[in-house]
Amino acid sequence: MRKESPVPRVRPDLEIVQTSYQGKNALLVRDFLGLIRDPVILQGDVLSLIGLIDGNRTIRDLQVELVRQKRGVLVDSELIEKFVREIDSAYLLESPRYEEGKNRILSEYHRLEVRKPSHAGVSYPAQASDLRLYLDSILKAAESDPEGNGRGRIRGLVAPHIDLEAGKRVYARAYRAISRESPRRVFLIGTGHGLDDGFYSLTEKDYETPLGRVRTEKDVVRALKKAGGPVVSSSDISHRREHSLEFQVIFLQHLFGLSFSLVPILCGSFASVLETVCRASEIAGVGGFLEEFRSFLDEGWGRDLVVAGVDFSHIGPKFGHQETASSLLLEARAHDQSLLQAFCGADVQAFWAESRRVRDKYNVCGFPALASLLEALPGVKGRSLDYEFWKEEPTQSAVSFAAVILEDDASGR
Repeated sequence: MRKESPVPRVRPDLEIVQTSYQGKNALLVRDFLGLIRDPVILQGDVLSLIGLIDGNRTIRDLQVELVRQKRGVLVDSELIEKFVREIDSAYLLESPRYEEGKNRILSEYHRLEVRKPSHAGVSYPAQASDLRLYLDSILKAAESDPEGNGRGRIRGLVAPHIDLEAGKRVYARAYRAISRESPRRVFLIGTGHGLDDGFYSLTEKDYETPLGRVRTEKDVVRALKKAGGPVVSSSDISHRREHSLEFQVIFLQHLFGLSFSLVPILCGSFASVLETVCRASEIAGVGGFLEEFRSFLDEGWGRDLVVAGVDFSHIGPKFGHQETASSLLLEARAHDQSLLQAFCGADVQAFWAESRRVRDKYNVCGFPALASLLEALPGVKGRSLDYEFWKEEPTQSAVSFAAVILEDDASGR
């Protein structure tokens, strides 16, 4: 008798979060690779099945485990096979079908010289004239910094990457604060939501939006890749559909035209090392990358700008919590404020210790990018401009975000 093969495991590069839909438990699945174009909602019996598909169990094994979970109620193996075929057809399994689709996307994307906008016409207008009007309307959503600019040389900016409408006031505070700058080069660092095979991902592709094409500094990207070695992803596919940098590019183009070049950097999760090190530079291989990053910023002092596209806490059922956002709001806000205080004070160890203290309970997606900035701009203090929580009532979940300006002392370097 031929031995039954295990069912291929659920793809590890998917984002799967617990949520509720129409009053029932559900899983929300997002695919940053792009094989699945729109988020998928899973409900019903497939919820019990999906957690068992680990690449080691056969159909028979799955049947036995489901019967055990249902306390002896028989589950038809043909029904399980049907579920497996359906989720495989939806590109949820790491099967030959998925590998073929992934290789096709990687090959097609690798050949491109330009990273096309993925959110034009979805998150913001696709026509240049409409987009300019829209960005103008956002920038008018808040008054300029009441404390004024000019305290010192502006070295960087922290801005949100949440939906533009949801975060318009904080986006406005952030980008109005740098509106008088004229950067030669922008190091753009943000959250790589789909990055799972490295701590960083860089691309040599130019970034294009409805407002034009921004040239990427290929020599700088190559130098950073070389310095980072294995901690840098071998592929730049995570940039393909990522919005955390794209949203910043349209604001930068709106303010500065096409007069600047770009160094695009995405950050993956630091969760695997949070308990074992006390700062980003202690992560094996990361220190060299950050040292090279710092050397470029030192070389470009007065001409370069760093912009971080990050959000802070993600709380509620949509982000894996049993509690609602409203019940977690006060403690998540306190955590955010502790992080902001440490970040603005350039206190690397306090920043890291605060995240370790709560074991990243509140899913601060911007932690790796901000931890990296603390190393790349040592001693550069921050000034918080704004902070806000956006609440998504249907899922009883919420996301926080902030605007921070980074400045050198007014007396110079």
